[in-house]
Amino acid sequence: MRQPSESSVNATIWDSTSFYRTPNRKNNPLKRPRSCQNKECQNVDRISNLPDPIIQHILSFLPAADAIKTCILSKRWDSVWTLVPNLIFRRECSCSQEAESFAVFVDKTLMHYCSPKVKKFLVEFEFTECLKAQVDSWVEFAVRLQVEELCLEFHREIADDPDYYYLPNFLYSNIPSEKLSLRFCALSPNKLKQVSWMSLKVLSISYNFVSNEMIKNIFLGCSLLEYLKLNQCHGFDQINTNFSSSLKDLVVDGSWGPEDKFGDFVITIKGPSLLSLTLTGYMRRANYMLLDVSSLVEANIGYRMKSCSLGCRSNWYSAHRSMLHDLLEKLKHVEKLTIGTWCLQVLSISEVKGLSSPTSACKYLTLNKKINKWDLPGIASLLQSSPNLQKLTINLMPSNNFEVFFYHNITSLPIFLSVKLWFGTLIAFLSISISFYSLCYIINLHCPHTVSSSLCYR
Repeated sequence: MRQPSESSVNATIWDSTSFYRTPNRKNNPLKRPRSCQNKECQNVDRISNLPDPIIQHILSFLPAADAIKTCILSKRWDSVWTLVPNLIFRRECSCSQEAESFAVFVDKTLMHYCSPKVKKFLVEFEFTECLKAQVDSWVEFAVRLQVEELCLEFHREIADDPDYYYLPNFLYSNIPSEKLSLRFCALSPNKLKQVSWMSLKVLSISYNFVSNEMIKNIFLGCSLLEYLKLNQCHGFDQINTNFSSSLKDLVVDGSWGPEDKFGDFVITIKGPSLLSLTLTGYMRRANYMLLDVSSLVEANIGYRMKSCSLGCRSNWYSAHRSMLHDLLEKLKHVEKLTIGTWCLQVLSISEVKGLSSPTSACKYLTLNKKINKWDLPGIASLLQSSPNLQKLTINLMPSNNFEVFFYHNITSLPIFLSVKLWFGTLIAFLSISISFYSLCYIINLHCPHTVSSSLCYR
């Protein structure tokens, strides 16, 4: 199950210059429509005569300041902007003075907002403790208007900045939201013992301390929770979904273990009812162990590890190979499998050393990375171990600083293995070419450009 997308309408960004080319009237088969000769027809304000819902939809594409300025057009437009369904306030500047002016803008906007219900309410800026009371009032406003999606996504310029936003007590009660996103928001362990989010279906927690007990209490207090994402969180070493019969989709995007357990910190995941599991992000001093994921239909192993993540050992590739082998063994029944850079590189070295991948029942295989010659043995190993494969998708993701984990240490391998790795690329390429005859081969260029329909602060 994928995370539900925003309900607002998306529009693709087009190159506006293409709309300003002067057409050749002589050769243009489309004749220009005759202008209306009736003066009354020429004086009609067609935009102002549109129904309110359509005008509100148009205004939802404008920044809040621009949408509010439309009230000067005519009395007809005085209150149209106040009924826009999405309220999105975003400020990227870290200046404290700018943050205060941003807070004043939000206060004034909410004072004039007249809709009986808000669909999405998002606040994003660099939070400071002096604005705690104002933010609390914004959250209370959104809850009072039965907000469907509440996003409190704060950011900080300094990683060790102690200014976390502590959720107000009323937010642990039965809020009406179906989606809740929290970033740099401190959760109270005591309050989570009585948390009651009975309508919540989607929960995302980012950059926070989350203990095993807190995760358990969240499951117990969210009887309808279907999607949980933990993004760059720490403090837990197990996720047991036995406490949630509704959870179908789990995403863990990066994590790290304590300093004193370098290389020996294991995060165990037990999810007998999970349908989708995603492990992405950068792992620091930690690794995963899957206990019971028998119901999984879709899995994404896209997280990143450096060669020293499991300790700076002489047999670093053996440690990584062993961990990846265990993961693939637990996921051998999955129909849809997505593989990232780290996995491909480990599989490549394993293939060169004569160690094949576990047999998989995968029907749909996706590779998310910028393919290079070192990855061919790993790809060949995946294809050979997937006899039921029907579709191979390669998403050409942009390269980054984490693109290479092992191959900068390739000189540490014995000479005959290094030569075999080079020679293995030729055999792998032949194997892949033959396999493509029976596969549906798709290459996706990853470059999304979309704009959401919302009322934004710029």
